[in-house]
Amino acid sequence: MDFSTFVTMKTILIFGAGWLGNAVVEELASLQHKIIVASRRTISQKTHPNIEYCKIFFNAQSGAVEFEVPIPQKVNDIIVMLPPTQMIDYAHTIDSICRQFPSVENFIFTSSTGVYDNHSGTVNEDGKLNKVHPVLLAEQKIQITFPNNASILRLAGLIGNDRHPVRYFLNKKINSNGNAPVNLVHRKDILRALNLLLENPRPGIYNLCYPAHPTRSDYYGEIARKIFRTELAFEDCGEGKVINGSKFANTFHYEYKYDIRDIEHLQGVGLDNK
Repeated sequence: MDFSTFVTMKTILIFGAGWLGNAVVEELASLQHKIIVASRRTISQKTHPNIEYCKIFFNAQSGAVEFEVPIPQKVNDIIVMLPPTQMIDYAHTIDSICRQFPSVENFIFTSSTGVYDNHSGTVNEDGKLNKVHPVLLAEQKIQITFPNNASILRLAGLIGNDRHPVRYFLNKKINSNGNAPVNLVHRKDILRALNLLLENPRPGIYNLCYPAHPTRSDYYGEIARKIFRTELAFEDCGEGKVINGSKFANTFHYEYKYDIRDIEHLQGVGLDNK
């Protein structure tokens, strides 16, 4: 299933238009949805007639989101993709969004599998959590405000045409934890998952992770050879968690389509060399 299955046009408010968010904005707008992008940047030129931008600020003391001009129209769905980096109080920032739109029909939050404790073995949505992780604290704020209409997507490591973590290994003589499993998901699979949640909301917490988990040594070594023609060296040690993304697949009859090992969808990674 892809975005062409959408039949109901909605007004969708999106927070966070970075590498992932921009792709979501453009895709949804192309299907004639009304998209409102809440952004700190002043954007004067529209990329699509269905996209509008509204200026927001983060309160210097509390980190709360403040709108330059209130949104006058009804918003059907909210998607929050704000990263926690450089936030004063991330949980409070997310909570401030929730409190300004208490009657929204569908609230979607892109979280991270980083909220799980570091340990070995398979990790499901009820796995042991890092209780002080700022993203987990934000999840808890969302669940308090929207106990029945919030969907939380815990995303594994993100890859796409021009983005891949292999870059972090290229200039190291020896890379650590070569035997640890890889947990990744392609941006296009995330877009498909968001489509399903907007079309047929089923509130809950879901991991999103491609079901193959090769070792770091095998996987990044192969990607480095194919894209950069570079050999990587890894320590022959390490262990780690395996993120299980089957709950989302089973709930929505969803199949992960973009194989993390397929370099056809990673061609942009090597365009600027290293």
